[in-house]
Amino acid sequence: MDFTAFRGLKQVEGINDNATISLAQLPANILDVFIPGYPVISKFVRDIFGFDMTIAVSVALMIFGLASATKFIWKHASVFFWKYFTSFIDIESDDEIFEYVMDWLAAQKISLDSRTLMVKTGRESAWDSLRVEVDIALDPNKLLNFSNWDAKVPPTFQPYYGNHRFIHHGRYFEFQRIQKEVMGSNWAGGSVFREDEHIRLTCLGRSTQPLKNLIKEARDHYLDKEKSCTIVRRPAPKEMRGRGRNVWNRVATRPSRPIDTVVLDHDQKNRLLTDINEYLHPSTPRWYANRGIPYRRGYLLHGPPGTGKSSLAWAIAGVFGLDIYCISLVEPTLTEEDLGIMFTSLPRRCVVLLEDIDSAGLVKRQEIEETNKPQAETEAARLGAEISKAIKASQEKGNKGKDMQGISLSGLLNAIDGVASHEGRVLLMTTNFPEKLDEALIRPGRIDMKIGFTKATREQMCELFTRMYSPDVETRQPTSVSAYPSSKKTASLESASPELRHRKRSLEPKTSSRDLTASIPTPPHTPVYSTEDPSSPEPTELHEIAAAFAKRLPEDTFTPAEIQGFLLTRKKEPMRALHEVEAWRDMLIQTKEQNNKPGSQK
Repeated sequence: MDFTAFRGLKQVEGINDNATISLAQLPANILDVFIPGYPVISKFVRDIFGFDMTIAVSVALMIFGLASATKFIWKHASVFFWKYFTSFIDIESDDEIFEYVMDWLAAQKISLDSRTLMVKTGRESAWDSLRVEVDIALDPNKLLNFSNWDAKVPPTFQPYYGNHRFIHHGRYFEFQRIQKEVMGSNWAGGSVFREDEHIRLTCLGRSTQPLKNLIKEARDHYLDKEKSCTIVRRPAPKEMRGRGRNVWNRVATRPSRPIDTVVLDHDQKNRLLTDINEYLHPSTPRWYANRGIPYRRGYLLHGPPGTGKSSLAWAIAGVFGLDIYCISLVEPTLTEEDLGIMFTSLPRRCVVLLEDIDSAGLVKRQEIEETNKPQAETEAARLGAEISKAIKASQEKGNKGKDMQGISLSGLLNAIDGVASHEGRVLLMTTNFPEKLDEALIRPGRIDMKIGFTKATREQMCELFTRMYSPDVETRQPTSVSAYPSSKKTASLESASPELRHRKRSLEPKTSSRDLTASIPTPPHTPVYSTEDPSSPEPTELHEIAAAFAKRLPEDTFTPAEIQGFLLTRKKEPMRALHEVEAWRDMLIQTKEQNNKPGSQK
């Protein structure tokens, strides 16, 4: 019998069985590569448990390989997708938009549903309580206790560092908050590492318009809370200044002061507001550029202390909706280089306030020269004067390298109107002694208008008294400049010859009467919370009391601040203020006379 054919069939069946087994398990040599010593381990398990682990190990390795391949493909596919099919915007922490976005996120649902949050104490300023309706009756026999007042302020929650996802207006967004270490400089000029952060907003799609709309919404949300408020900024600490970043710190946000609360001659007030309004008009920069005139404007507010110079600066910032940047030239750490960086980092439109410019040592140079002249004519006195002058010069030379050397007149002039000085700002300087200032500082082009403040006139006393005791209203209506008496200069121009009037009209832009009315500078709608006082006198009676109050005080003797301080201690008792003003007047005049006597001040 021939078994050759049967033997061939047996070989074919063996091959098919091996192929079937190879689909379910990997060869032993491959398993040995991934698991060293696998044959020994497999033989041990088979002898002890009677189980062949080759199939289980092969399936596990296949699953692991498939998962690794899927992860590799998913990683590169996601990188490709986020790179070519998404858009993002980075925001640094030293930019104002960072605060806008973080404040907006704190008010969104993401700050409530996220599992990783950062909490901040809900601090508030003295003016924030005006936004909350507080029903507290004032008991004259009981003192207020604010020990638990801060506990009533809820904390603020913000997303923590990492990735956060949210849907806004039907669109998917990803918010990423990143913390990093950057190289900075300390107060001594050395390099140190400091913590910094930035955020990245990402959305699906190749267009960044949804991100721009979100940032605009965050900005509007933030600025809506600052409506009718003036933001105050001051120079940052010395260790934070550098390369134009972190130069200014936001130190306060206060309600805008209505212009009608500033005690000043209406003609001067009208002239000043009209000039600033024309200067800030969008078409004015091109007018200046076409004529080669630097686009800058400066104003000097001078007068005795307490007459309202700084108050006018606050009111101007509120009228035009500008931030106010305060600089003190007597700050010991302020250098001329810092001053130049501060001016170049100013925004396009703002109010720069230099208070008490006369106290910074910027006096007339001829006065310094006269002070240094020797008065004695004898040879010994002249020799002593020269020795004193040499000692003084050596001391000044030794202090040149120190940081606390202050600002020189030339450094201030270069910052104000140098070649690289900033344009578009409204510069306000205040001084109590304008006659002490150097002519180079107050010449035309640096100081374009001077506003003089005097002690209170009888009309201003009536205005102070009426404003102090007038009942509050829900919303203070803006007072336009047209409500003030017209200036004599404007009246004289209108009465000029027809040729001059025609020339004036040809230079002015063509606007309708509606446009002219809309361009009149007005204060913003400042909310004033009403407090009903049944004892408040009627308006007619109040004006009569104010007139009687003003008649009992001499003109040009007391400053508005002194009169306002007297009225504040009687802010709800107008008749008491009227009856006690004479005694206060006599006492204050006597005090001033005693202080002005020779030898009274040591």
